[in-house]
Amino acid sequence: MEEIQRMQDNLLLIRRTVGWTAEEFGDQIGVTRQTINNIESGRNKLTKTQYIAMRSVIEAEMVKHPDETQMLRALLDMLIDHPENYSKEDYESLLEKANMMSPSILAGTSTRENVSKEWMKAAGAVGAIAAVAAGAAALPVAGVPLAGAVIGGWLGKAVKGTNRKKGDK
Repeated sequence: MEEIQRMQDNLLLIRRTVGWTAEEFGDQIGVTRQTINNIESGRNKLTKTQYIAMRSVIEAEMVKHPDETQMLRALLDMLIDHPENYSKEDYESLLEKANMMSPSILAGTSTRENVSKEWMKAAGAVGAIAAVAAGAAALPVAGVPLAGAVIGGWLGKAVKGTNRKKGDK
């Protein structure tokens, strides 16, 4: 599944954008800091189970903090879910900005919300990013998150290729 490899290729940036250390992220999904570091460096291959766990805790974070995670939502769309929707120039420009801005979240020199707002301003010219951000704003409706709609797309792809025994339905 291409999304799993794209997640592995971009995991460091995604983790920094959330604002978690490798240890904090590992704790969230039930693995060690070293496992996260090994996945990010390519020493270990990201498994489907790890991918599902990572996406689940990241999605939960975005539902809990929609105003702080617009950049994260847009990056997941651009880097993992729909890279084909971005021109090469837009992709490279947005990726460069994200790589420059996200370390300040983890370092504590800026808040996730401030970095997200600044990055979204810089990314505003990209139509696909604006559409993703608009979707993020619509997530909580009357205090009830629409997590099923958000999670359904990536989760459906992740489990689609699961092998079943003959006779299973």
